[in-house]
Amino acid sequence: MTIPLTFFYEWENLDVKLYGNIMREFKDNGAEYLVINDSMLKKIISDPMYLLNLRKLQYDIGIKFFEVHGLWSRGWDPCCTDFPRRPGIIADHKLAMNYAAELGCKTYAMHIGAFESVFFRTPNEELRANAVQVFEQLIPEAEKLGLVIAVENSYEISNTPDEVLYYINYFNHPNLACCFDAGHANIMTPGPGKTNDRYSFEVKEAWADNVVQYENAIEKLAPHIVTMHLHDNSGFGDEHSLPFTGTLDWQALTEKIAKLPRLMSLQSEVKTGATSSWSIRKLCETFRKLFPESFR
Repeated sequence: MTIPLTFFYEWENLDVKLYGNIMREFKDNGAEYLVINDSMLKKIISDPMYLLNLRKLQYDIGIKFFEVHGLWSRGWDPCCTDFPRRPGIIADHKLAMNYAAELGCKTYAMHIGAFESVFFRTPNEELRANAVQVFEQLIPEAEKLGLVIAVENSYEISNTPDEVLYYINYFNHPNLACCFDAGHANIMTPGPGKTNDRYSFEVKEAWADNVVQYENAIEKLAPHIVTMHLHDNSGFGDEHSLPFTGTLDWQALTEKIAKLPRLMSLQSEVKTGATSSWSIRKLCETFRKLFPESFR
């Protein structure tokens, strides 16, 4: 079975009138699927005309949305400790999930959250109850919609592979799985010269200047991975670079990808758009070399 490959784009930096140009550029370079990102979801929730425009563009251009990066950051993360806001978090995610399913998406990637962990050093044990409460409400909604909530590993203490596994094992439900972020795992993987002082400010801040590396992230999460965020980096910061421009071993990764039992899709999460160093053509060419079967 061919695994769909979807493409992230920085739509938030683009006038809606230009969306069609970018979608046609992806289409002309062989891409069939795009990612609905967090900023798009927030516009969909707040502006009915925005959603109507997306539907029309899909129809006119013949390109599809297959993945969504769910609402995230302070005020949307499951572990958020802003208790007056928490009912709104659940309601907003449910609404976003319904729109995502209507647009044809199959997975809904979510961060557990990091604000409290990074800025207040709140222990994971104190954050878990908050996240569990959110997932208790969202999993039945995902099941009803035919979506899989895919919890993402990142480079903060509250988003390690072990924390992702905690929630997957706690619920043991087919509609709660993993979005494996290969770039985030590359940051945290031990390697020659990977000393604490070389990490980016954001990574060191997340670990209070005492970064704890971890090995075998993909092996730990392999049985539960339904989608993947694919991008490269230096191994010290979250640059979201083009494959082969950083330190990630892409040959080894693609061999592991081929063995994943639950994989539904792959996502390019290379930074692409107004702040990018790479064209859509270069992006598609690079991923065509990695996954030729995912292109027409």
